[in-house]
Amino acid sequence: MKYFRLFRNRPSLARILRGGRLDDLGRLPRYAMIFILSAVGLWAPIVTYLKVTPDSFTSEVSLILPGSGAQASVNLADLGQASSSAASAFSSSRISPTQTYKRLLAANRTLERASRVLGIEREALGGPRIKLVDETSLIHFEMAGPDPLTAQARAEAILKVFLEELDALRQDEMDHREAAARVAIVDYEKDVKRLREEIAFIQTASGLVSFDHFQDIVAKRDELAGELEAARNAKYATDASMHSLSDQIGLTPHEAASNLRLHADPEFQTLAQIFAEQSAALAEAQGRYGAQHPVVRSAWHAVSGTENKLAARGRSVVGNGLEAMKVSFDIAPDPARGALLSELIALAAECEAKASSVTSLEQQLVDVDLRIAELAPKAARLDDLSRDYQVAEAVFASALARSDTSKAEVFASYPLVQVLADATLPSRPSSPRPKIAIAAGVAATLMVVMALSLAWLRRPLIARLLDRDPRDPA
Repeated sequence: MKYFRLFRNRPSLARILRGGRLDDLGRLPRYAMIFILSAVGLWAPIVTYLKVTPDSFTSEVSLILPGSGAQASVNLADLGQASSSAASAFSSSRISPTQTYKRLLAANRTLERASRVLGIEREALGGPRIKLVDETSLIHFEMAGPDPLTAQARAEAILKVFLEELDALRQDEMDHREAAARVAIVDYEKDVKRLREEIAFIQTASGLVSFDHFQDIVAKRDELAGELEAARNAKYATDASMHSLSDQIGLTPHEAASNLRLHADPEFQTLAQIFAEQSAALAEAQGRYGAQHPVVRSAWHAVSGTENKLAARGRSVVGNGLEAMKVSFDIAPDPARGALLSELIALAAECEAKASSVTSLEQQLVDVDLRIAELAPKAARLDDLSRDYQVAEAVFASALARSDTSKAEVFASYPLVQVLADATLPSRPSSPRPKIAIAAGVAATLMVVMALSLAWLRRPLIARLLDRDPRDPA
């Protein structure tokens, strides 16, 4: 029985600090007593909590706020644009919509309406437990109840009243905005009508639609002047090419055309061949005989007769005896020379076409200058009225558009909120939680056991630290 006494001998302070030997079982009753007292101190509150605390069920709801803004735009043909936009609810670092909605969820007006919906007292309803997830637009809230259906009904009632309160706040804001925008519309409309009548009068008198129309005419005049300058430069370049080629082949364009026509005539080419043969025979006879020799004279008369026939045929083909005589010396067809003659004729035709284009453009430029001089004063007046009208029209259209598009801005001040997860029907109580309580008790008990184990082993540990034999007496 000596081992069940708490103390065999009154321990010294050093003994208490260093502990005893590992095989000293006399310490066991003291350690058992400490463990029992610690276990009772730990498990008594846990058992009391599990036995006394009534069951409580929690229904959870998750909400999300979309992060993008809203924009509405109205285009008025040829008049302008009226737009309305609402920035994202999260674009401002000073205002947090999630905090605003958190306050509204827990507001007294929300809880009172929810209690009336459920038919219970306000105090019996309690309040939601709201949690905001950092760096997101999520809102979670929970409602507790004595049973699953009651907890779910309370969460649904809070959600329903919350959404209705948001709709009421949005509608009240829209009503105030629409009333304020409608006041000035009548005055804006009068200004627009007056300016419109003045503009219509000038448009009818001048034929101008707008000042932009006049600017288009001026721009067309500038384009026309540019086209005229380009046409003149092109004509000068073509003229230079034509004269250079004409000097190179020694013929004018008209002579080149006559030459080509003669080369294309079969009868003229036949006479030209005969003329060439007779000219060769005359040259041979002149080399062998004197000038008055019958053979020479006969050959000369033959050449002269053929030449006259060539001239006559040339006159019948080109219609000009003198030109025919000039080209008669180019009687041998040469393909290369024929190509040059064709190019010269083409350049001449191109020069004539470009000269006609220059003349037409010059006349158009004169007509446009006269019209610009006539329309300039009227265009200036029309421009002044148009600016005034645009301002009045913009103000008037903005007022009308604001009245219409404000209906699309329902989420400007109170952002859209969507139900991410409906009120859940809890399957088990949220409180008390036996598993968590028992796990906590077991963990605490293990910690007590570990503490007592370290206390039992403290002498060997201290001895090892001091490099001493743990069996040595204190």
